[in-house]
Amino acid sequence: MGFKANNLIIGKADPTMGLPILSREDIFFMLNIIRKSTFKGDEMEEIFKLTLKLQKMWIDLEKFKNK
Repeated sequence: MGFKANNLIIGKADPTMGLPILSREDIFFMLNIIRKSTFKGDEMEEIFKLTLKLQKMWIDLEKFKNK
C-alpha cells in the first residue's frame, strides 16, 4: 500500500527552519553577557561550546540577511 502526494513542491529546503528563533540582537546580547562574565574551570568547556553555537547562528543570520 502506498500514498499519493497531491501537492508536491520541489526546491530548496529552508536552512533556517529548525533554528531557534533568536534575533541578531538576542545573540549579540548573549555573547556580550558571556564576554563580561567570569567562569570557573569546570564551566569552560560548556561555555566554549555555547559560544561556538551562538557565533555560528550569528554568522548564519548575517549570510541570510545579505541575500
